[in-house]
Amino acid sequence: MSKKLNTSAGGTPKNTLFNYFAKSPAVDKKKLTPSNGGDSELQKENLQNGSLKNVKKDAKPAAKRKLVTSGSPDSEKEQEKGQRKRKRIIVPESESEEEYESKSEPDFSDDGSEYEPDGKDATISEESESGDEEAEPSELETDDDPTPKKQRTKASKNHINNNNNDEPASKKAKLDAPVLAAGGTFMEKLQQLQSNAKKDAAYDEIVTTTSNMDEPVVWPHQKLDFLQPDKIKDKAGRRPDHPDYDKSTLHVPEKFLNGLSPGVRQWWILKSDNFDCVLFFKVGKFYELYHGDADVGVNELGFTYMRGEFAHSGFPEISFDKMSSILIDRGYKVARVEQTETPDMMTERCKRIKATKFDKVVAREICQITDRGTQVFGSQCAIGPNHQPNYMLAIVEQDAGTSSKYGICFIDTSIGDFHVGEFDDDKSCSRLLTLISHHMPVLLLHEKSALSSRTQQILRTVLGGILKEQLPSAGNQVCSAEKTLKLLAERYYAGNGTEDNWPLVLRTMQSDTDHLGLTPADPYKLALKALGQCIHYIAKCKLEPKVLPMARYQLYVPPDQEQEANTKQPLAATLRRSHMVLDATTLSNLRIVGEEHSLLSTLDHCCTKFGKRLLHHWLCAPSCDLIVLRERQEAIGELLRQPDELQQLRALLAPMPDFERHLAQIHLFGSKRIAQTEHPDSRAILFEEKLYNKQKLRSFMSILKGFETLMKLPVMFQTCETKLMQRLTQLPPNGGSYPDLSKQLKFFENAFDHEAADKTGVIAPQPGVDADYDEVQQRIADVQERLKIYLTEQERHFGCRVVYFGSDKKRYQLEVPESHAHKANKSYALEGQVKGKKAARRYTTAETKALLKDMQQAEEARNAVLKDLARRLFEKFSNHYQQWKQCIDCVATLDVLAALAEYARQQLVICVPELVSAQQAQPFIELEEGYHPCANPSTYIPNGLQLGTNSEAPLSLLTGPNMGGKSTLMRQVGLLVIMAQIGAHIPAVSCRLSLVDRIFTRLGAQDDILAGHSTFLVELNETSLILKHATCNSLVLLDELGRGTATYDGTAIAASVVNFLANLKCRTLFSTHYHNLIDFFHTDKRITLGHMACMVENEDNTDPTQETVTFLYKYTAGACPKSYGFNAAKLAGMPHGIIKRAYELSKKVEAIALQRKITAKIVAAAAGDVNKKTDKLNNLKDLLQQLKMCHV
Repeated sequence: MSKKLNTSAGGTPKNTLFNYFAKSPAVDKKKLTPSNGGDSELQKENLQNGSLKNVKKDAKPAAKRKLVTSGSPDSEKEQEKGQRKRKRIIVPESESEEEYESKSEPDFSDDGSEYEPDGKDATISEESESGDEEAEPSELETDDDPTPKKQRTKASKNHINNNNNDEPASKKAKLDAPVLAAGGTFMEKLQQLQSNAKKDAAYDEIVTTTSNMDEPVVWPHQKLDFLQPDKIKDKAGRRPDHPDYDKSTLHVPEKFLNGLSPGVRQWWILKSDNFDCVLFFKVGKFYELYHGDADVGVNELGFTYMRGEFAHSGFPEISFDKMSSILIDRGYKVARVEQTETPDMMTERCKRIKATKFDKVVAREICQITDRGTQVFGSQCAIGPNHQPNYMLAIVEQDAGTSSKYGICFIDTSIGDFHVGEFDDDKSCSRLLTLISHHMPVLLLHEKSALSSRTQQILRTVLGGILKEQLPSAGNQVCSAEKTLKLLAERYYAGNGTEDNWPLVLRTMQSDTDHLGLTPADPYKLALKALGQCIHYIAKCKLEPKVLPMARYQLYVPPDQEQEANTKQPLAATLRRSHMVLDATTLSNLRIVGEEHSLLSTLDHCCTKFGKRLLHHWLCAPSCDLIVLRERQEAIGELLRQPDELQQLRALLAPMPDFERHLAQIHLFGSKRIAQTEHPDSRAILFEEKLYNKQKLRSFMSILKGFETLMKLPVMFQTCETKLMQRLTQLPPNGGSYPDLSKQLKFFENAFDHEAADKTGVIAPQPGVDADYDEVQQRIADVQERLKIYLTEQERHFGCRVVYFGSDKKRYQLEVPESHAHKANKSYALEGQVKGKKAARRYTTAETKALLKDMQQAEEARNAVLKDLARRLFEKFSNHYQQWKQCIDCVATLDVLAALAEYARQQLVICVPELVSAQQAQPFIELEEGYHPCANPSTYIPNGLQLGTNSEAPLSLLTGPNMGGKSTLMRQVGLLVIMAQIGAHIPAVSCRLSLVDRIFTRLGAQDDILAGHSTFLVELNETSLILKHATCNSLVLLDELGRGTATYDGTAIAASVVNFLANLKCRTLFSTHYHNLIDFFHTDKRITLGHMACMVENEDNTDPTQETVTFLYKYTAGACPKSYGFNAAKLAGMPHGIIKRAYELSKKVEAIALQRKITAKIVAAAAGDVNKKTDKLNNLKDLLQQLKMCHV
């Protein structure tokens, strides 16, 4: 295995990403000597098969520079320089091709046979755990090389340059073997060493002086015929253009496989079944990456290619978590391949069968395939800092032409939450888009060619950057609702006839006529099929026994879908019954969620990861329950009145781990199903298992300490007064819902010695904790008691002091002083004797042998119990899952309330919004001096408004100058309403409003090129959604509708929409620059006029560039006469000449419009009532005055 070499000259490693692969370890000079002889297996070229026969001619083999164990800094620099490129040796063209030898790929037949962790390895492993891998201190030892020692010994005997079986013996300078003479004087040996040094220097010169002629290395796998783009096929022989092509498999010719060594053939077979994965292939104590996977390791992980003609890199087992996490974050799928038998087990297996040469390799199996959507935190993977859930989403669609019916299932494998649902959707897929915006997946599953064009459009646009897996749409692997129920019934919910083990949600999805639960109900067939697709995929990734046993099912109901009256029974797990609807458009337009400058990032003062997830849920689905909201307001108010308790609470919660994911991890550690289902992980041989056991127990003890700390909450808040705080922090006897965990925590505190477990990684339970362990300990105690009795009998027989001697298999020898040894008869077998002052003889008897056998059997039984004891302890912990989860839920809510209180504490102005039931009155909102929650309050100008009150109509037609703050005001109102309906205090002097059932937004202007939608069509799609789904209790925010088309068309559409919303009487802010709308509605009692105030200087000047507009950013009653667009042009830096010309054209157009209006007024006055003519003619004065102003 390549490791960074510490030379005697010292120096700092240059490759800080990973120190193991910068240089290969130093080897004996004998090994650097080329040889034409040797083992035929080592000289065999496994890759030369079929199209590879001419690889040697196309790409000259590379040779690394020989590393010296000590030397000057110059030589060390040369080493580093030589490491950066693969060196090529230039040889005379006259040398025949037959003289070149090719090396073989490593044969892994006996891997791991010599890899028992020793003290040095354990030290390296524990240092690696901290993330700082140390360079190998030994320069000449190659014990960490993954090549078996037997092979290395054989190679050295034949003088083959075969470090890790990778060093090619082809096209090298012919150097004599530097073997020292067995005899001879000192001077002769010295001369020979000097001669060898000169030859070594000549070899170095050949390598280093040809570096300027280096060319890009063409690896053998890049020349394999079956990997070429024009010839690649899947395992079934289908080309990529075939509709059923499976990109996850690869066709590898049988002839090619048969020409490989057993270990290499094993790798190619696994790769052919998992072509879309990077194989972390276990060889000894290392994960190796070969061929194309090695390229990924070099490019993505910063590895260095190891010696040899084929691409090869790797890393030690302890670094699996770090390396796999990097690749998974970058979108790769990682398959962890473990050795599942030892060489001894392989030998026994081969004895039982008629073994071929391909059977003579240790078995390896894929234990887990991981990508972004299938992350499970096992023994080798630590729970990371990211709190966001990684959802896997399966979509099943039934296309009805202009609409669709969807079955969906989205799961978080790290926690075990399964959300299953089915719903009808419109042609814009608004419900599906809302689901995606609330629960953005990282992995999408769907059948091939089973989605409509509009759904595929969403996959290309909204979900364009996530991983996608296409499942077969034909054949026996196709999922169906019936197959899903049958699989779940057989493996997880098989009852005994009287018991119903099915989760409530799944039971609801089954037909009432089938008491076995194998027939799906019609409204849920698509949902169960989507669930089946998720199960199929996690089973393919070897995760089914790890995820499904801890699955918690929840019924997904779209936020805007009304609950049907004929529902069988209320479901405790149903999502969002009485919540405000925020669709995908609104979440995006108002920037409710996101990483920067969003409402979520502003309010997120949560201390725990599960608290952050709950806050995200609250913001995506604000409550419409007045009781819930008032309880939250009171609880936040109480926390604000007790700032010391608030800071103590936040300090107590800050160090808490991610309990939800740790509960799932402990459930996995305690699962019997992995062993029962013959999962490959139950057979995997992990060389760092002792370290993993330590990490497991340390994590478990940290969870126990965390829960012990949380038990301080009832005491900390024992004087709380509000109902919600009492429910969240007090134990059931005191009227709370906080579970009493003291009994369980005391049990686990006394269950084992925590300090010893932390040091040894082994649980030795206290008496009375585990019956099996107590039984085996009693057996050992019984044997020890029998040994004492027998020893007493022997002392009586010999008449002197007798002691037991020996260890392990030679224990319990009777050590008798020489002076009394003559009393030993034929039943005593002499095993040894001691000479000297304390001469003695050592005997064994039939009794001592029987006692030793009994003791060994008891100790083996104890080891077996101890091995399973940690799992059973984790299982006992998981048996109390509901109590742990209830505690976490209480703490998560408390954390969010504390975060909202902390936000309120930091604001300059804060108030408790007064919420009124929507049924009690005309929907209204009264806001006084409100601030945008995401803006800096010290520079923000507050605004207030009234909609739907006695004095103001519910719809405000908002005008004002460009950049005057219209859109900001609309976003401010929307965000403050959302804050009010999660129960938060809001930044305003005062606020009263009736509950809002849904917020609609039509803000900003942008097209959707990928979807083929123009800016105007995007506007109309969003407006259409409003017109279809808005109610009188909705809040509608419409910004400049109609600007994407001709002025008359846009004005007409805007006027029609305003009229519709005015009739609906929902609270609406409608901003516009169409001043004709003001003329249409200025006398309409259903509509109030408002504008963003500004102050204008030099307004009457004929030069528009001299006009100065000062924005006041205040909402004011009445209409704004102009939009002051030329001021915006000046701010944008447009040339003054163009602005003046535009001003002249504007006045001409305005004059034409006024002339038409005046003519129409005159005609109307002449044809109308004589008594009203005077009033009508007086109205013309204003128009004539405006016309006069238009002459430039």
